Amino acid sequence: MSTHLTSKSAATTESGDGHTHTSSYLPLRSVMLNSGYSIPVIAYGTGTAQAWTDTSGPVATALKSGLVHLDTAWHYKNHKSTAEGIRRSGLAREQVFVTTKGGSFDDAPEEGDVRRWLEESLKDLGLDYVDLYLIHAEFHVESVVDSWKAMEQIQRDGLARSIGISNFSTKSLQSILDNCTIKPAVNQIEFHPYALPTYLPTLLPLCKEHDILIQSYAPLMSVVRHPGGPVDSTVDKVRTERGLGETAGQILLQWSQQITGGVVVTTTTKPERMAEQIKPFLSDSSLPPLSDQHLTEIDAAGAAGPYRHWGVNWPYFSGRMAWFMLTKRHQTQGEGGIDVAPEGASWRNKPETRHDLAIVASS
Repeated sequence: MSTHLTSKSAATTESGDGHTHTSSYLPLRSVMLNSGYSIPVIAYGTGTAQAWTDTSGPVATALKSGLVHLDTAWHYKNHKSTAEGIRRSGLAREQVFVTTKGGSFDDAPEEGDVRRWLEESLKDLGLDYVDLYLIHAEFHVESVVDSWKAMEQIQRDGLARSIGISNFSTKSLQSILDNCTIKPAVNQIEFHPYALPTYLPTLLPLCKEHDILIQSYAPLMSVVRHPGGPVDSTVDKVRTERGLGETAGQILLQWSQQITGGVVVTTTTKPERMAEQIKPFLSDSSLPPLSDQHLTEIDAAGAAGPYRHWGVNWPYFSGRMAWFMLTKRHQTQGEGGIDVAPEGASWRNKPETRHDLAIVASS
């Protein structure tokens, strides 16, 4: 039995609108979305340290290096410089996959407007459409169901080829699925070995059941924020046994992509690091996939380490959103949501509480 989620490789696909879409994102490997469009399996992120900065140089460098999938957001306030980076790259519009996310971390949920966020983003990006548009987090909107209906109209109007969600709890995703006409194509979540036990019980199985692709941000969190944890030694062991001269980052990126069968989002401003990160995901990569044994060893090490509370110590919260987080956090708690720790959990996930990967594995 495979220990990872399966995904459909992208070549030529037929979408629900009756049109056939062909991947043009070489040299990257791509997978298929349930919308019928293909998506490159690694994305270059313009958030984190690059949010609110001039991203034109790094974006142009990333695109020229082959990282032709860009992940940005209304909240990052760098769409205009990202557009300049696309222009400098010399790539045609159809050669670049653009993901953006709508959501304000400074406003109250009742002020959330997914269409306004996208229209402002398109204007700043200088684009007629984005390839993928996500609601940045469930707490950005007052009604998840009503906002999703607006997202469906956005797709029908051709402003986004595919639509999805980010940082949504299982409960909120289920609310969408119970009321939607168009299913989310993507759920973007913080995903790394220490986060895996959080998602195994319900969120990953629900996404698998409805063919919703997982997009993993912060895939290198275990080495960036939790150095010296149990994942480090396991990754070193895997590197030694493979004997291919890989870095820990390459192993962790492959782990996230193979476990989910989806997309990994990472970022750097260094050209050499870009080349390192893209290597496992080239269509002609010399690096073979991680074995099932190595996948299992890494996720077991993750189960023995610290879990993450997404959002509670994030620098993006300020003003009215900070007030909302402090006073109404209970409304957004849940697996995959703001407070991702299981009810009654200690500060560490215990290996014996880890759910078997068979829950989401394909036979």
